[in-house]
Amino acid sequence: MQGSGSASRRTNIADTTTASELACLLRITERSAHRLVQHSALLVNHHPNTLEALRSGSISWAHATTLLHEYAGLPPGTAVNIEKTLLPVAEATTVPRLSYRARTLRTTLHPVALDERARTARSRRRVDFEPADDAMAWLHIHLPATDAAGIDTRLTDADRALQGPGDHRTLQQLRTDVVMDLLLIGASPTGCNHGLPHGGSAENTSTPEWVDCPHASAAPRVRAHINVTVPVLTLLGVDDAPADLEGYGPIPADVARRLAAHAPSFTRLLTHPESGAVLSVGRTTYAVPADLKKWLRVRDRTCRHPGCAVPAARCDLDHTRPWSQQGTTAHNNLAHLCRKHHMLKSEGIWHYRQPSPGVLTAISPAGRTYRSTVDPLLA
Repeated sequence: MQGSGSASRRTNIADTTTASELACLLRITERSAHRLVQHSALLVNHHPNTLEALRSGSISWAHATTLLHEYAGLPPGTAVNIEKTLLPVAEATTVPRLSYRARTLRTTLHPVALDERARTARSRRRVDFEPADDAMAWLHIHLPATDAAGIDTRLTDADRALQGPGDHRTLQQLRTDVVMDLLLIGASPTGCNHGLPHGGSAENTSTPEWVDCPHASAAPRVRAHINVTVPVLTLLGVDDAPADLEGYGPIPADVARRLAAHAPSFTRLLTHPESGAVLSVGRTTYAVPADLKKWLRVRDRTCRHPGCAVPAARCDLDHTRPWSQQGTTAHNNLAHLCRKHHMLKSEGIWHYRQPSPGVLTAISPAGRTYRSTVDPLLA
């Protein structure tokens, strides 16, 4: 078993290393690059018929990725049987119809029982943040389908109960507002977190008021901490230059001012009055001081590996030149690396240099160099 685990780890590191190189070369995300590596290996080594259909134009890339998703994790014989059945379907129908047919067929032919696979899949539940345009973003939640369907129904029921003559919000706007209220302030419609009005039944459709959920009162409230960099003239209302939301980018000045009005504390960065260049952030010592940590988080915004978008808040502060090799704990020798890229550096697979403050040079396993820069005003 130990040998099997070791071989699996070597394969994972090899795939991760290949994907990290490919991501930089093609200027795509590592998640996309990792999918390309996995899909390519499956097509070439196990599913030449699907590869040929893709080459000939009989199916699109979207059809191919849908098929590969269904082949993944199956014993070779089962995967080939599914391919024989689904490939003609892919050549004659749309991707959504193919997906539905594939899920049904996979459940029928999969050698592992669905309840066991569902338990394993549930352990991979997650929430992802995806920036969008115009100061908006997507929040993706991967969770069991039954829970997702229940949440969807609950939202629709609650939102229809909230609709009234004086409320001009659409159903989708109401659904979004309900989710935001629940997650940000812990409020729910009357009837608490379980969706039923107090002392009533599911048929009670009176317009609910927003109250704190009594069943959640025993749980501690979550206070979110976000970094918003606001130019001082914007904060004072003299200018309307956009502020910067960590992990996202520019947000409107009026939104930033509203956030600042309710902020429990501020971190002041001393900047040049004309260029905006940072002049001072405080001490530089072996243990990174709190003010320097905050400033580096603002400077880097994300993992500094080229193309990586993991927010700095979820990364490690790494000495570019190791402390054991006379590296200093200073802004020109510190940068954020996510756990994956920190591991690749520690394993000696990727190497990094910081020739000037905030500018990182990444050296790939193939010897290629990639440059990662930050906002010049914060470099």
